[in-house]
Amino acid sequence: MSFNLTLPDLEKRFLPPKNWKIKSFTNPETGHNIAYRTAFIDNAKAIVFCLPGLSEYSEKYIETTRFLNDHGYNIVVIDWAYQGLSTRFKENNHKRHSDGYEADLSDLHYLIKQEINSTLPHYMLVHSMGGHIGLRYMSEHPNIIQAASITAPMININALKYLCGTTKNIFSILTPIHTKYIVGGHDWSAKNRTNDGKDIFSSDLNRDQVHNAWCIKNPDLQVGSPTYKWLAETLKSICTLKAKETLQRIKVPLLVAYAGQEALIDNKAIKNTVNIMHNAELLNFENAKHEILMETDDVRDVFLKKTLELFKQSS
Repeated sequence: MSFNLTLPDLEKRFLPPKNWKIKSFTNPETGHNIAYRTAFIDNAKAIVFCLPGLSEYSEKYIETTRFLNDHGYNIVVIDWAYQGLSTRFKENNHKRHSDGYEADLSDLHYLIKQEINSTLPHYMLVHSMGGHIGLRYMSEHPNIIQAASITAPMININALKYLCGTTKNIFSILTPIHTKYIVGGHDWSAKNRTNDGKDIFSSDLNRDQVHNAWCIKNPDLQVGSPTYKWLAETLKSICTLKAKETLQRIKVPLLVAYAGQEALIDNKAIKNTVNIMHNAELLNFENAKHEILMETDDVRDVFLKKTLELFKQSS
């Protein structure tokens, strides 16, 4: 796999540690070539599978990886299909396409059971769309993950929250244009984020710069807007996840954090979900924006402390 080894001009905490390895596999079920990163240490307590959000990439989680390594955990971070260094849309590799969330679940399961196949306890640390996929995975594979810590899970999206239940009509309408960008969509641009701690993603000036810094240094990480197929598949999967029977199959301990200044995700849906599930703790960060792990220290430190407590209690 080709990879641009030129590193962005960032603090050391945002740059790969010596044990950071870039790997990949081809899932025979989906045909996807999936990139992932590992950061393994000696005598690890457990393994943490980190599931990024929409259009993110593994390198964005290096600071968190360093933190968890320091506290005794092996880390695996996945690049979902159509983002990061994984399979891209042939027509235009900037388009964030989708083959359905069932394909993402298959890719994740192959990673966990075939590629990693570890006897250590399995935990998850997941964000936004990664939280959505992680919850569906734990519902469908109830005996693999021991606990999960989740930030801003994509239970529903503010712009789509009134559309669940209309999926058949949506699919029929969008099928002829499913490879096109959603309205207003375009290729990646650095202008999508202001990088000044004043956008909708993060209040932290330094962490808010990480996303664009890596994408500028390594254009292979750049992702543009979603396609209509991603939109339709996401709506379909949201309806699946929100079903009571889906959520009640998730028995493992969960820490679910949401941002008080959220602009993308439906916080009401998060609260309703936690009320349905058996063993979930809700954590509200009133002053945080969407990317809690890229937020200021006062937010991030509390979340990570609670995450460590969850993992310890679940061991």
